Amino acid sequence: MMKRRIKVSLFMAGLFFIAALFSGQALAAQRPLVVGMNTGAIVSLDPAVCYEVEGSWMLLNIYDTLVKFKPGSSSELVPSLATDWDISGKTLTLTLRKGVKFSNGNPLDAAAVVYSLKRVVKLAQSPSWILTQFGVTQDSITASGNQVTIVMDKPYSPQLVLSCLSYISGIVDPKTTEANAKDGDMGMAYLNGQSCGSGPYVLKSWKRNEKIVLERNPHYWGHTPEIQKIVLIDIPESSSQLVQLKGGDIDMAWNLEYDQVPEVQKTKNLYTITTPMFKQIYLGMNGTVSPLDNVKIRQAIKSAIDCEGIIKATGGGVMPLHSFVPNGMFAHYNVDPFPYNPAMAKKLLKEAGYPDGFKITLTVPDFLATAGTVVKANLDAVGIDVNLETIAYSSLLGKYRKQGLQMMIARWGADYGDPDAMAKPFAHCRVTGADAKVKQLAWRNAYANPEITDMVEKATFIKDLDQRKQLYFDIQKKWLEEGPFEILYQYAGQVGLNKKIKDFYLNSLTQSPLELIKIQK
Repeated sequence: MMKRRIKVSLFMAGLFFIAALFSGQALAAQRPLVVGMNTGAIVSLDPAVCYEVEGSWMLLNIYDTLVKFKPGSSSELVPSLATDWDISGKTLTLTLRKGVKFSNGNPLDAAAVVYSLKRVVKLAQSPSWILTQFGVTQDSITASGNQVTIVMDKPYSPQLVLSCLSYISGIVDPKTTEANAKDGDMGMAYLNGQSCGSGPYVLKSWKRNEKIVLERNPHYWGHTPEIQKIVLIDIPESSSQLVQLKGGDIDMAWNLEYDQVPEVQKTKNLYTITTPMFKQIYLGMNGTVSPLDNVKIRQAIKSAIDCEGIIKATGGGVMPLHSFVPNGMFAHYNVDPFPYNPAMAKKLLKEAGYPDGFKITLTVPDFLATAGTVVKANLDAVGIDVNLETIAYSSLLGKYRKQGLQMMIARWGADYGDPDAMAKPFAHCRVTGADAKVKQLAWRNAYANPEITDMVEKATFIKDLDQRKQLYFDIQKKWLEEGPFEILYQYAGQVGLNKKIKDFYLNSLTQSPLELIKIQK
């Protein structure tokens, strides 16, 4: 049994995930908060469909989830619509908050929660696997009084299950949804651009590639937002966001580049916030290609790469990372067994039987050409003759997903706030052939380690947080020693703000309690 009183320490998402907390003095009456953001990536604002970072950030302000992360934290889960929870074996029971209403005044009850979760399963859109990975079906979600019960196929770690629910459990009003359903879509077309949630804000309007307007929900159960209206202006270019922030046209620039930070900081009445995001750049080595199937060769390549030099070459805005669990995430392991050491790289090459090096092709996407150039120079310096191939990312992925590259540089981000979201793609693989059921990053690099795979699976069921953390440490330690990956760096997010916005905390997760925002007069 586990109660909500247990503080659940987590890393953090897919999907790279953002959150913000503002506090300050009294708000000027009716003054809207104006945010400059590249909203082009938002495809849908239906909580059963949306799978993009910016869209997820929006959803968490117009739809309540059953649980959520504490404002300003990427590690502690707190109640939301569920005030309490018990996990016993394969059964999760959630006790719901009483008196909650949707933005239209309709009551939010257990039946609405069951409808919303079943809707995720039935529609089977991109994010649905985050719930169905636990064996959840429509029949396994039921209500009794003020409680909702979810029966899973196995007794998973409460930490893992709850972190996933914080992402996928946006609750919709069944009456409004069904009243606007067409051709059995359960309102999917309607909710593509409308809202019927219970969060602090309501989606008032959305003119694609132009403007999104949020207005205060008059029926919100939580802290009453002091800002009545929030306007998100679509500004795709970070340079334009910077100009409008400096000119006072917007209060916040959401997509700043790192090299724009100094200009913001030297401008009167502006400041920036930088925080690690759960997205990383890595180098992969295909084990089907000789001599990359030799552990010592992989260790030599890792020793030859100057990650600090790569970070400097990017111009900034990124940070060091050694393993697949990023900074800020539960069970982050900050140890590098093969730091930059060309002499050690040459020694390992000799021990592996390649004292004069070998030839290999490194494929990189055009947006990571700088990292590719540095890695080529590093490997060339120890005798590894690198053919650097720069192609479009879509072309790279097409080949990579078929084990068709020798070495490559690519990116990856968490889909939800638990190390399981990173351990499975990077370390979970039993067979490397075409018959494999799962073909994520480990498979693409032909890395199948049954022992590590067993450890990754075991971690999904451990309830004790200390034991779970230690197991993830053990997984990462072994993976770093022998695996076919070198993590090059972790992304950071930069947001520029007017100093009227006080105590802003940018989070690695896609959560932002907008109801707490205050703007100083």
